[in-house]
Amino acid sequence: MKRLSQKNRLLWGAPLLLAGLVACSTMPESDQHPPSYDENYKEIVKGDDIADTSVKVVKDVPVMDRDLLFNLLAGEFAGVRGQMDQSIDFYAEAAALGNDPGVIMRAAYIALYANKYTQAIALTDRWMALKLPQDKTIDRIRVVSFLHLEYLEPTVVAFEKILLDGGKLNDKAITSVTHILSKETTPVFARQVIQRLDQKYPKEPFLLLLLARFEASLGEYKSALLHVNQLIDIDVELADAYLIRAQIHAGMGNQRLAIESIAIAVEKRPGDTRLRLQYGRMLVQMKLFAEALSHFKVLQESMPDDENVLLSLGLLSIETDNNDQAKEYLQMLLDKGYHNQQAHYYLGRIQQNHGEIMAAIANYERVLTGEYWLDARIRAAGLLAKSGDTEAALLKLESLNHSDQTDNTRIKVYLAKGEVLRSVSRHKEAYSLYNMALTISPENTDLLYARALTAEKLDMLDVAESDLRMVIMHEPENASALNALGYTLADRTTRLNEAREYILKAAQLLPDDPAILDSLGWVYFRLGQYNESIKWLSKAFEQLQDAEIAAHLGEALWMNGQINEAKNIWNKGVKLSGNQSLLRATMQRLEK
Repeated sequence: MKRLSQKNRLLWGAPLLLAGLVACSTMPESDQHPPSYDENYKEIVKGDDIADTSVKVVKDVPVMDRDLLFNLLAGEFAGVRGQMDQSIDFYAEAAALGNDPGVIMRAAYIALYANKYTQAIALTDRWMALKLPQDKTIDRIRVVSFLHLEYLEPTVVAFEKILLDGGKLNDKAITSVTHILSKETTPVFARQVIQRLDQKYPKEPFLLLLLARFEASLGEYKSALLHVNQLIDIDVELADAYLIRAQIHAGMGNQRLAIESIAIAVEKRPGDTRLRLQYGRMLVQMKLFAEALSHFKVLQESMPDDENVLLSLGLLSIETDNNDQAKEYLQMLLDKGYHNQQAHYYLGRIQQNHGEIMAAIANYERVLTGEYWLDARIRAAGLLAKSGDTEAALLKLESLNHSDQTDNTRIKVYLAKGEVLRSVSRHKEAYSLYNMALTISPENTDLLYARALTAEKLDMLDVAESDLRMVIMHEPENASALNALGYTLADRTTRLNEAREYILKAAQLLPDDPAILDSLGWVYFRLGQYNESIKWLSKAFEQLQDAEIAAHLGEALWMNGQINEAKNIWNKGVKLSGNQSLLRATMQRLEK
């Protein structure tokens, strides 16, 4: 027998339905589940051959009951095998042989499961023709079948049976109706059904609520807003109405009104944590991080151990530049036993920024799956290289190579390995690595940019210029490539006016970037315009305290006759990170 799928196990995992197989004279209550088979019938289902098993039980059973028993058993065995068409045929025959409600219900359910919607409706029609009591399962089978067939009026009538309670619409049924409409049909047909119900029962709040919800899901925002406003006029305290209005305003692009509406909903239901969570997420989507942080702090009071709340507090603290607070929240989340990959990743980022190298590596290593996995591993390798263990870093990156990787993942690993090699001036190895990577993606701009920077270090200026021009051709507003080309031309050639044009364009794109300001100051220095050079280099040094910028600024001051100012800048520079070798070479060259 072939292995059952999960779906079939759910349907056929229960005991076989053998209620009333011999007598068929008693009728169970309509809302009871048909009883399971008696111990006496265990022998029937041992074998796998329906013909053989049926022979064992027909000896003392009336002919009609023999046929009924055969069809029920055949239907069950066909279902176990996943042969749904045969199963429903046998069960429909069984239902036609008698008036047992359990058999009819089972047959209708199997027909629905097998997507035989017309047959399912016919079986529920038989239930109704026999004047059997109303049953919730039969009502649901009926309405789902009509929905799939998109029969509007029959669907509406079937829904009325579910919704009506003593002649009035039952508000408590809204959850069930919403679930059925969302799962069993298209938003377009769902809206048509609700529109028809709204016509028959005008100004019913939960019908207006459903109508607005489905209209909003279809992008029919004006109509949805009209209906939700009608709903608020009927019941100003209905929080769900404000929530849907918030979704409508968000869909229309009016984030301010969306926030106002959901704030009202939260005010109406202050203890509704689900609503508060949604409000917080909307604030995040609108990039109102400070307001969202305050909101999640309120949530933490009622949900102190909630994983999502603590994670949100940590991430929002990062967005609001409070890394110490973020660290506390993320560590609190992990201390509570949540192995949250995102928390480990961002805690590693904070520790990396604080210079806590080994702690950061440990957290990166705990990111085992998900979208942050690769970046965490690359960062861990980079930190190993920074701590002086270049070979361990390269081995770690090499371990990330798998045959099933995408090209995009391979390229990221190549770039990371190249960065490690460049950081220890192994430029020839890095250059070969980039050449290999470019065979996978010849026009990848990240690879071309990295190879250009490496080629410049190897005095291969023609390759550097060619690669940077290729990057700019693909990405005309790539400020980093424009700046790199401009600085290379300014520093290594006499094509200074051309260099200045590239750098000026980069500065228009990123006017406060210290690297670009440094390049702009340097090209003016090479043009002999020292005052202009000092202006831009001073601005760059204010933005970023860096040894290379200090070297350039000091040299411009020196050539402008400002010797003491130059020495002061250099003295500051020797205490800074960056290109110390350039700074020392500049000082030695000018002070000798």
